Amino acid sequence: MQDKPGAVAQNSTTLINLGRSKRLAAMRQSQQRPENSLSSTRQKSVVNKRDFEIQEARELIAQRMLKIKSSYSPGMQNKLFVLRYGTEQKMSQLNLQQLYTLLCMPQKLSKEIKEVGYQENI
Repeated sequence: MQDKPGAVAQNSTTLINLGRSKRLAAMRQSQQRPENSLSSTRQKSVVNKRDFEIQEARELIAQRMLKIKSSYSPGMQNKLFVLRYGTEQKMSQLNLQQLYTLLCMPQKLSKEIKEVGYQENI
């Protein structure tokens, strides 16, 4: 047998120019939005330390809920989450400490914000 050199991929162009594809541009934007939206909401609503801690706790809870849902199969994410943790409507009525306990989150909350409701206004 002869040793043939393998094919080497060099700067290959894509089949579709990324600048002209509306679908690919929309997909790229949808992937970038969640990261930007969390940082922008944090910057806008920071007034004092207590409000910042409450906002951060709510963001951690939302991230944990998304992480749990993403661990389930795509077609059954919401149903399995509701069976194990309850509906999001009922969860929104709980305070932050109860949600941390329910979602098995290891972080500790300060005494000032433990009793604040998840959907309660700051």
